[in-house]
Amino acid sequence: MVVYLTGDSDLSKEMYIRDYLKGKDVEYIKLFADDDTKIQELKNASTSLGLFASGKIYDLVDFDEWSKAEKNEFFALDLSANWLTVFVRTQKVGKEVSKLEGKTDILKFEKPNEWEEEKWLNFIISVAKKMGVMCDHSIAQAIFKLTGPDEYALLTELEKLYIYSGTNPRHSDIEEIVYKRTISKLDELCFAISEKRYTLARELVKEITEEYEPVVISYTLGKHFIDLFNILVYVPRKNNYNWTDISKTSKELGIPSPKVARFLGFKFKDSKNTPINHALIYEPKDVRNIIEYLYKLDRRVKLSDDIKLLINTLIAFLENGIAMNEEDTLDL
Repeated sequence: MVVYLTGDSDLSKEMYIRDYLKGKDVEYIKLFADDDTKIQELKNASTSLGLFASGKIYDLVDFDEWSKAEKNEFFALDLSANWLTVFVRTQKVGKEVSKLEGKTDILKFEKPNEWEEEKWLNFIISVAKKMGVMCDHSIAQAIFKLTGPDEYALLTELEKLYIYSGTNPRHSDIEEIVYKRTISKLDELCFAISEKRYTLARELVKEITEEYEPVVISYTLGKHFIDLFNILVYVPRKNNYNWTDISKTSKELGIPSPKVARFLGFKFKDSKNTPINHALIYEPKDVRNIIEYLYKLDRRVKLSDDIKLLINTLIAFLENGIAMNEEDTLDL
């Protein structure tokens, strides 16, 4: 059975697979685009089951990154064995999928448009329910007001609410936990690393890894540096940026203006500290190599490796000035 998970909501796809796996005695394997043996692995899976599970489930995480030749090989495979399920995460399916013989299903997962607030509120309530969090319309509205239409930010905040408030969060919990921790915990770790305050970063790693799910940490770190890369590519390099620069960049790139301001060293009147202008300490190629490392880190996290060790390894690379443009430097 091959199930194509289409659409632009990565979170909904992830939650669907989590629900599907609950209570099943199966072997679950994620395959990535850069796995050289992925086709052979699927061929073997379709012919033999193994001794210790009643079924096999494969998750093709980034099918859109496969080459055309690899996709054609995949489409030619017989994956109809009754013990086998293959999930294919993709934006959309082509005509070749509808022509395939055997068991095939196509499901669609779409995020609401940014301006469809009511749909976002229903989305929050649905995700919260799957996590075991009782979330009514007013609670969802309070969360959305702080996070905006960002599905992984919503997941992060719901996970924090579950950890600190249990299954029945109150409005006071949202004001205390979502807002304060959003601006002072995980984001602070990200900025400690990108601002090269490595002693602080190491202090925060222990605290963060005890409070957040590893996948949330790896996602947030990756998004932080992707945002930085996009900003560095977009803005002209200069010593100082004014509010017009910040506002324009925020609007064009869809990055919150306070985050853009901090990346570009813009100091608000009530700010006690002067932020570091990242445009003066990074070249885009440096940030791109950090993103490549974080992509590998995310994969290792999903294989249950120790995220604390992985982040401290990144900090050590950066602190010691090891050349980030050498491929073997970033191998895990």
